[in-house]
Amino acid sequence: MMGSTGNETIKAIQKTLEPYIRPREEVTRIRQVLAAHLDSCLEGASAVAPLALVDVDGPSSSRSTARGLQREYLEALAANIRARSEFTVCCREQKALSSETSTATDDNGGKCVEGHLAAIRLQKKHERLEAVEKTLNLLKQKPAASPGFLDPDEVFRDLRSLPDVPKELATALAFDKTSPDPRLKDLIDKLEIHVLQANMLLRREEQFLEKVKSRFTARPESIDETTKFEALNRTRAELINWMEAELSKASGDDANSEGQDIQTHRAPGDPVHLEEQLASIREKYTQYLEARKALLQFAGQQAKPDIKPPTKDKQRSAVPAPKPRPVSHLLSPYLEQLLSVAREQKGLITEKAYINAAIAKQTKENSKVIDHLAEESQLIPAHPMPGASRRSSPLMDGLEVAECADPYSAVRPWVFAADSAKISTLETVAENIEEGQIALEGSMHTLAKLDQLLGRRTNSQKDSDDGVGTTGDDIWLAEDKPSEKRPGTRKHTSRNPETSDQPWSVLKGNLGLLRADKQPP
Repeated sequence: MMGSTGNETIKAIQKTLEPYIRPREEVTRIRQVLAAHLDSCLEGASAVAPLALVDVDGPSSSRSTARGLQREYLEALAANIRARSEFTVCCREQKALSSETSTATDDNGGKCVEGHLAAIRLQKKHERLEAVEKTLNLLKQKPAASPGFLDPDEVFRDLRSLPDVPKELATALAFDKTSPDPRLKDLIDKLEIHVLQANMLLRREEQFLEKVKSRFTARPESIDETTKFEALNRTRAELINWMEAELSKASGDDANSEGQDIQTHRAPGDPVHLEEQLASIREKYTQYLEARKALLQFAGQQAKPDIKPPTKDKQRSAVPAPKPRPVSHLLSPYLEQLLSVAREQKGLITEKAYINAAIAKQTKENSKVIDHLAEESQLIPAHPMPGASRRSSPLMDGLEVAECADPYSAVRPWVFAADSAKISTLETVAENIEEGQIALEGSMHTLAKLDQLLGRRTNSQKDSDDGVGTTGDDIWLAEDKPSEKRPGTRKHTSRNPETSDQPWSVLKGNLGLLRADKQPP
């Protein structure tokens, strides 16, 4: 059903468009007929311009003669021309108005932008001033802002007055000030020596401590409290045994030395006071325990067991020992002077270390630059210095810097290489000059031989050339001494004077010229 409907639709469309669809040959024929008809209408005149390209500036002159559709077309064309001219005038007026309004709006817009930027700048300035004012108010609220906060009278009000300087110290200071040479350099040297000795001693102590720690596997941190308590009890027991042994020895010696006196004074029926001796021993032992406990507390050891001393049989009154007088007020003036000297020494040491570090850094950078140039140079490998070795300077006053090369030893290879290159260049130039002289002499001799073979030289010239040698003498000296004969020189072969008597010597190779002369003109 759908297929039949589609075919019917296509046929209907073809039938509708059939009057307007022509074959190509028929279309060509119709165009030819229309062209012939137009030619007949124009009566042989050529069309100057089509009607569509009429002058739009003025009305067409052919409107009165036209009729029918042509007249309607011309009227419509005139109306179009009028409308276009009006449209052009309106566009020009609109452009003029828009340009005036745009210039006005541009001026107003620029003024608005400038005003807005000025308002923004003023607002930012106002915010900054508000922040500064807020900070100042906060600072005023702090106690340090009060005028009497740093008043010396208020600061040192609760402090004790400094003690008077002893006369001996005052005289010593006056003597040091009057002395021309305070020997500050000697003091600095001694201080450096003491610091170095202290550092060496500290290193030795650290090494010894490391060795001792490596010997013992047990660490104080890893030992528990029970082990410490057992070790303390064992030490206590051994100490008690040692004290009893010492007391027994002392009592035995006293008994042996005073045995006779006691026996003479003592009656046979008097009992031995053993209980009193034991009580005195207990008292001494309790005193020892108290002193030991006070010593341990003073040392500040950690985790000490709570050992209760044995009960006292007799209450004894402890007599307080007199307290020693404090000696801090005697040391305070000396401490101030020592602190000032220490500050000066510290500043000098810091400045010296800084200068040494700067010098070492600059020297290290220079050595690096010289080494880099030496690696990239082609002169030093070509002329190496025999037995060249870099010198390394020691550590500068304890500064932990790398060994820097001596600038003199780093520059020596360059100087040696430059001298060697100069000498080799001079030798090469001398050799080249000598070779050139030899080659020039050879060329001169060759030219002389050629002149001799061609017969261009005279006997006087031959004799003058006999004295020129080829052993390496200067050819320029030959001009001053042409007749001088040197040993070891090679002479050119010369003709015998007898050959000049021969008839052929007159010709000198000019046979062709003679033959040309003999020919008839």
